[in-house]
Amino acid sequence: MSYKPAIHAYRGVLRAIRLAFHGDLEVLTAAKQRVREGFEENRNLTDKTQQDEHVKNLNDVSKLLTQNIVQGQKKEDGRYYLNFHDKIELGDNETIKQGNRANLGSLAGKKVQKCSSVKK
Repeated sequence: MSYKPAIHAYRGVLRAIRLAFHGDLEVLTAAKQRVREGFEENRNLTDKTQQDEHVKNLNDVSKLLTQNIVQGQKKEDGRYYLNFHDKIELGDNETIKQGNRANLGSLAGKKVQKCSSVKK
């Protein structure tokens, strides 16, 4: 893979990795290494369709890392602090409000049976 969209996609994934795993050197290094290995494996692809597919995959990974991955840090009191950034996709729960609540289980107010109330 030696054409410009591949290089741009590769750089985009590296930027997304830096953003998603900022401050976690071990995960940051492992993610960069894995992307590099995948890029090197596919460097010599000659089929344009395969090249486009791999570029699309790199762009999808970049988008996923940028919009959906949030780092958490455990504090001394046992709680977690989530490191949100401005590119994280935050939903408004409209899909849950509009959906069929009966299929959501106990979180939607469905009666839950306790173990002590089950007849033996």
